[in-house]
Amino acid sequence: MNPRAEKLKRSNERKPVLPDVFTLVRLALTIILLILAYNINTTQFISMLMLVAAIMICGFDLVILAIYSVLRKDFFNNSCLVMIAAVASFAVGCYIEATVFVIVYQACRVFFDYAQKLTKQSALSSLPNNSEESFSRQRSILNRCDSSTNALRVKLEPYYSIAVKALTVAAILCSILLPLVTDMTYVMSIRRGTMLIAAIAPCSMFTSLSLCTAYGLCHSAASGVIINEPEALDKAVKLKSIVFDKSDVITAGAPKIASIISPVLDNESFLRSVAYIAYKSEQRIASAIVGAYNGEIFPEYIQEFNDIPGYGMEVKIEGRQMLLGTLQLLESRGIGLDAGSVRKGNVLYLIISGRYAGSIVFNENINPYAAKTVSILKELGVASILVAEDGMDVCEKTAKSINISDYFPCCDTAKKLSVVKDIKQSQNGEEALMYVSAENIGYHSDADLDAKVGERTDTEDLRMSNIGIYGLPTMVSIARSVKKISCENIALSAIVKVILIVLALTGNATLWFVALLDFAAGIFGVLNVSRISK
Repeated sequence: MNPRAEKLKRSNERKPVLPDVFTLVRLALTIILLILAYNINTTQFISMLMLVAAIMICGFDLVILAIYSVLRKDFFNNSCLVMIAAVASFAVGCYIEATVFVIVYQACRVFFDYAQKLTKQSALSSLPNNSEESFSRQRSILNRCDSSTNALRVKLEPYYSIAVKALTVAAILCSILLPLVTDMTYVMSIRRGTMLIAAIAPCSMFTSLSLCTAYGLCHSAASGVIINEPEALDKAVKLKSIVFDKSDVITAGAPKIASIISPVLDNESFLRSVAYIAYKSEQRIASAIVGAYNGEIFPEYIQEFNDIPGYGMEVKIEGRQMLLGTLQLLESRGIGLDAGSVRKGNVLYLIISGRYAGSIVFNENINPYAAKTVSILKELGVASILVAEDGMDVCEKTAKSINISDYFPCCDTAKKLSVVKDIKQSQNGEEALMYVSAENIGYHSDADLDAKVGERTDTEDLRMSNIGIYGLPTMVSIARSVKKISCENIALSAIVKVILIVLALTGNATLWFVALLDFAAGIFGVLNVSRISK
């Protein structure tokens, strides 16, 4: 970790996580006024003023937020619904219940926020060895835990909003109509209506869901996979296949020349010849060839260049036809080699004017984490596919060395993207595809997730180092755990809401008990986030 990132992390660790002390002081004053109002000898008017003062001290911020929401025509948010319930209850003479309701609501909100802060700090503490960018980005996501950070919340919130509006209207109608058709008094009907409003208010229904996603993002970054947007984590849940580009992902670094064998040329002459042939090629192996040649190249001598991805390249130089290619390319051109000239491994053969002039052998370092990554992904039910620029022999050898059974050789950039597109089209709508590459193609591929190894680009959904691909299985497990915990939290909140609605309609609860139980479910959801596992 660089010094600035270390400073950010230490700063975060030094800063203590404290509850809202100001609100707690207001709660204490409210409780004192409530006790005094009912325990000192004074006039009813003074007692009433003390009760009004108590509830205003405790809930003045809710009043301000409610007024602001009304001005924005947002009539069904927490502040509005809580104030409707409190004012209506106070108006029908339930002074203690209304005041205690606001006290409990504010106290629960303080501890709910405190639990969130603790969980956020725990999430950030999981980033000990990551870059400043990773640390800063995840902290930013944690601080903006809004509805856009959880797919389940995005899906359910519109329906819950409709339910809130419908039950609020139902509560108001019941408060007005029940005394007209039953022997229930208005005090009883309004009290039940206020409890119903408090029960349906979305105080803590969805907050833990967004925190759940943000917590998962931090754990993913700690494993080496930095996710740019929260939506990518949801797509990872559906991941069925990953297409790995061989270059700089499965292999570590560019191919290197291991040996040169030529019966007619010295090494310098051989390198000059192959460098001229490879100079205009876009194949990855060409850069290793040109880079190994220290002399000057005159492009004007290169004529009739033909790039053959995965197989080789050919040119005409000063009237001589020169070919540098695989054994398969030579055979397709009717060029035969004696058994003693054929080499094993990643080999290109030099043919000048139809005659064998030597061979060049390359070595590549396989990513030491590739085979284990592929194996763990398979255990998770995620298939791995390899695309490579190399010919069939080299591509097949690489794929088998890391236990990949599906591979596509002789792929330039366009063909790699075409393979990705074909695989995506073969999937059903419930399956997701990831493409892991070190190339910057300038736009998003047809895969659901574009993962980049190395330098940051403008089109990536995920980014990691070459070693960081080992974190991909962890990221998939985290994504699935996030979905599981999110479903558990929403199920618990829904069950509690139903229980509270039944209690409110039957009159077997109080306003403060409704708020307490609702927040208890929310706080449990926040604490449950820490169960997100790798």
